[in-house]
Amino acid sequence: MLTENLVKMNSIVFGILVLTLPNVFSFLFGDRCTILPQGFIPDGEHREYQAPDGCKNGTIDWNYPKEYIIVKFKRESHDKFSVCIGENIGGDMFTFYYITGQGRRAIPSGTWPCINSQHGSVSIEIHAPEMQTYMGAVDYSIQM
Repeated sequence: MLTENLVKMNSIVFGILVLTLPNVFSFLFGDRCTILPQGFIPDGEHREYQAPDGCKNGTIDWNYPKEYIIVKFKRESHDKFSVCIGENIGGDMFTFYYITGQGRRAIPSGTWPCINSQHGSVSIEIHAPEMQTYMGAVDYSIQM
């Protein structure tokens, strides 16, 4: 009975490990579709990043977030596309703004929208939480 329970427990632990390994490796080591804002951003400043061409899914991994970044998504061959953002590790702590086109609109907290392109691009402003945290991540996907 004890051996049978240990086998079941080991099987469950192994299953969980197998299912989470891709996320852990992607978070720790990134891939070409991962956007990695690095270093401290001085007060009152921001940094801009371009999502890599050809990526349809990726993650914005942000260690030691402070101030804000702008992430630009551009597709030369597709004038119409959408960028969908989704929660990952601590992603709900960030404040998002849609800045494509004329103006800047807040994205309501707790929502994970798809944003339509204007003239072949989408730009999203991501503000760090007021209380500095160790890390956070937000997933993105591009729908053609």
